[in-house]
Amino acid sequence: MKRFFQSIRFQLTTVLVLFVVLTMVFVTSVVINSVRNEIFSVETKRIEVVADQLVDKYQKLYEGNALQWDFGHLTLDKQKFYLQKFLKPAFDEYFKNLKKSFPELEMGYYIPPIDNQVVYLSNPRYKLSKKLTIIKPIYTKKMQKGYVFVDEPYPIIMRPVNEIREESNRVTVYSALLAALFVLIVTSIFTFKIVKIKKGLKVLEKDLDYRLPRFSGEIGDIAISINAMAESLKKNIEESQRNEALRTLGLFTAGVVHEVRNPLTSIKGFAQILEKKLSGKPEEKYIKPILRETDRLSRIVKDLLNYGKPTPLNKTKFNINKFFGIVVGLAKQFATNKNINFDVKCDDIELYADEKKCEELFLNLLINSIQAIEKDGDIKIRCKKEGEYTKIVLSDTGKGMSKNQLDHIFVPFYTTKAEGTGLGLAIVYRIVKEHGGRIDVQSKKGEGTTFEIYLPT
Repeated sequence: MKRFFQSIRFQLTTVLVLFVVLTMVFVTSVVINSVRNEIFSVETKRIEVVADQLVDKYQKLYEGNALQWDFGHLTLDKQKFYLQKFLKPAFDEYFKNLKKSFPELEMGYYIPPIDNQVVYLSNPRYKLSKKLTIIKPIYTKKMQKGYVFVDEPYPIIMRPVNEIREESNRVTVYSALLAALFVLIVTSIFTFKIVKIKKGLKVLEKDLDYRLPRFSGEIGDIAISINAMAESLKKNIEESQRNEALRTLGLFTAGVVHEVRNPLTSIKGFAQILEKKLSGKPEEKYIKPILRETDRLSRIVKDLLNYGKPTPLNKTKFNINKFFGIVVGLAKQFATNKNINFDVKCDDIELYADEKKCEELFLNLLINSIQAIEKDGDIKIRCKKEGEYTKIVLSDTGKGMSKNQLDHIFVPFYTTKAEGTGLGLAIVYRIVKEHGGRIDVQSKKGEGTTFEIYLPT
């Protein structure tokens, strides 16, 4: 339950429902105030008309009686007698008939000449209610002033307003329910995506090769960012593992090279002596494999020595264009039996690096590209500045590599070649890292390989 109240769905629903309710309450309040003011204005005018009718009727009745009985020659008591006898019944009759025409109104009068107390026709139901009252004075000749009044109870006046308020309350409730339903539908879609991402993150904890599906909107941007982070994390882990393997190998090879190099030199020396002594004899055939294998072991020992005991960088400034002219010239010696087109296009860049190690780096890459091309093909080299780095792209149209091969190409001793040591690309990787750069590889089986090397300019 606590989790539900803390969820985005509940919070969005609450906010929207509150917004709808408060908006409807505000709009209802404005409308009701406007309607109430209008109703009070109309009712006030209507009540005034009724009160004016009462005053006008009394005046006419009074004047008719005054003329009929010649009030000017009668005493005040006689006048009051005639008013009580004739005027009062006629006025009361009109009073009651008018009340029938306006049953919602309450009426009354106080006119001393015809009655010494207030006459009031009212509805007992609204006896204690607040009322809108209009009072009109009545003047008669020589008589004490009186007045008539008409009022309307507030419950009657407010009946339309209350109906509007009840209808508004219903609309508010329906609007709040519709808003809540709308938010629940929208957030269900939103939550579905969040749940997908949560499940995806659980999978990513165990498998960094998994990628979240694509979504639209901001959730899609989050999924893309998570996928990018997973890719970056995977690369960092692989690089960390690779660096650790390289460090361990460096310690291991230092001892191996020392123990192997001297005996290997002796074996090769004695084999060469035997080759001379057995020249022309049948036993000579046994010496040639020994010499061939000792040469191969010598190359391995040399690679191990270069890899296991890296020398400090000797940085100098050199022109990248001239540099690749030399390196490509050296590489062509390994392509004498193949038809390979070398295409080099580099900006005029001065690179500050260890030229000898860079030569080793790119010669290794070029030899790999030459070996990947069976007979005919192209090798392209492109160089340009990108911020503080020089980007060098080396691509070939060779046989390419599988994903499994790509994952292991920089691992020492990993090779797919019968005569390879598996240290060439490991040395390439180490030289790039020594310079503070990075190397990326893209390859597809049967489509060739592209190396992107970034070296600080």
